[in-house]
Amino acid sequence: MNSTQHSPVPCLLDTWATNETALYRWLTQHCSCQDLAYDLLQETFLRALQRERAFCDIENQKAWLFTVAKNLLIDEWRKSGRLEPISENSDLYTLDFRAEREPIDSLAQCLPKALACLSEEDRSVIEFCDLQGHSQQEFAKLHHLTLTAVKSRIQRARPKLRAQLKVNCHITFDEHHKVCCFTPKRS
Repeated sequence: MNSTQHSPVPCLLDTWATNETALYRWLTQHCSCQDLAYDLLQETFLRALQRERAFCDIENQKAWLFTVAKNLLIDEWRKSGRLEPISENSDLYTLDFRAEREPIDSLAQCLPKALACLSEEDRSVIEFCDLQGHSQQEFAKLHHLTLTAVKSRIQRARPKLRAQLKVNCHITFDEHHKVCCFTPKRS
């Protein structure tokens, strides 16, 4: 077996380098945990790697990567029982994922109140990176901080936000440690 036969082709490496962060961010927004998102990210890369040179012939490589990741996520949901089996005639792109987002969307009602209880420093890093989807590197550059300082700041701010959410909402987690429902605290 020749080792060059299975080495990644440059077009795959270039496409992966350009899209890996966005793909991981998308997966973490839709997964129950970061470990699962990372596993699905790696599986997506392996699927691309298996195509070898044929990957370079794909017209929209980014869309292909996201489609593979989405299909892997749907398979994971099916295995965990969070998605009903799909008939052969179903269009994957018309699946209704509203039920998946409802608890998080309703929890968003408590988020402004919880954020208001945080210091400006904590609130700004969470809003910029976690809620608006910007990178920690962008935050560091914008605020003239080191990346290490931003990573420390966000790691300190997240537990504070979590604590405020528990104070302002009665949060219930499912068996996957994912928010399933909450009751807003009455004022």
